[in-house]
Amino acid sequence: MGAMTGGQYILALAMLVTGSINTISTKMADMQCVPIKLGADSDSLCTGVNPLTNSTATCPAGCTQFNHPFFQAAGMFVGELLCIFAFRATLLCATSKPKEQYVDESSEMSEDAALEEDFPPYIFALPALCDMVATSMMYLGLTMTYASVFQMLRGSVVVFTGLLSIMLLGKRLWPCHCVGMLLVTGGAFVVGLSSVIGGGGDTGGAA
Repeated sequence: MGAMTGGQYILALAMLVTGSINTISTKMADMQCVPIKLGADSDSLCTGVNPLTNSTATCPAGCTQFNHPFFQAAGMFVGELLCIFAFRATLLCATSKPKEQYVDESSEMSEDAALEEDFPPYIFALPALCDMVATSMMYLGLTMTYASVFQMLRGSVVVFTGLLSIMLLGKRLWPCHCVGMLLVTGGAFVVGLSSVIGGGGDTGGAA
């Protein structure tokens, strides 16, 4: 197992920061008071409400919280779809380079040569479908709980992925992987327990 490079550390940190921003901004969108019906005075009907402290009971008459998890999931997948342009650009740059010469016959293919291999696009249909259902269900759950609980439970997917990779793929986990899975499990338990003990049934906050 090779050591991580500086660029990989930066990418991991960026994923952590942007993932947290994604969760907090989505939760704040869920907490916004919006008019139930559009009309001439609908723009000013729900103004002046603090989205960080409101709940369904504090929205003015004729307003309700913006709880549209499936719309948010659809917007997320539209953004992910735009990544195809970056992928095509990367593929174009890779194929435009001259092919590397192999040192000997037993050497592995270069990354550029691997990108040139054809693959059936339909093999991504099932993972994409599972991701779409999982994301929609996660955003639905976010409307019912705190952002911190959502983020910790969302991160616990690495635990199930690690266990299933052992059972189904026959992979062997390193000790650092096991320690990380234990830390994620402990963090999810502590955050979930604090929500149950001190939540008081109110899930309107963004904590």
